[in-house]
Parts: sequence; structure tokens; C-alpha cells
Amino acid sequence: LGDAVAKSMTPSNTTRRTTTTIANIHTSTTSTSLASAPPPRTITSQSEFSQLQKQVETLKGGNDILKKNIGILYRTSKSELERKDRIIDQLQNELDLLRR
Repeated sequence: LGDAVAKSMTPSNTTRRTTTTIANIHTSTTSTSLASAPPPRTITSQSEFSQLQKQVETLKGGNDILKKNIGILYRTSKSELERKDRIIDQLQNELDLLRR
């Protein structure tokens, strides 16, 4: 329903600016630097190797969850801003009609 309503309305300049700003924030926060990674170290035993593998898998799972959550948060905030922009446009139109 929200998509149908959004497609039927033309976006205002405010909506385009807001969407661009969010997109810029999203892309700037997703880039990472390998320069902060610790130097490689020598693994001394099989148990240490197994423990590190388990830790890597746990961290990958947590990372996947965080990526999913940030995507949901981004889409939700984007749609909320668009919804509020539509409300502002509607209220502005009503005000303009009352002033005539």
C-alpha cells in the first residue's frame, strides 16, 4: 500500500534532498579500512585453531545480523521521511487553499 501511494505522488524537492542525504550517509558508513586490522599471528595448536574458527563463525553471524538490521533501519527511516514530506506537502496545499 505504501509503495502504491508513493508511486502515485510526485516527490518534492525536500524528499529528493532527504533521500540523497540518507543515501550518502549509508554509503559512507559502509566502507571499511583494512589498515586497522591486527597483524597476522602464528597459531600454535589445533585447539587454538578450532577456537578461532568458532569465533570467526560467531562474528560472521553477528555481522550478518547487523547488516540486515541496518538495512531495515535505513529503509524504514527513508520511508518515514518520505511519508512526513508528503504530509508537509499536503498541509502546505491545505494552507494555500485557505489563504485564497
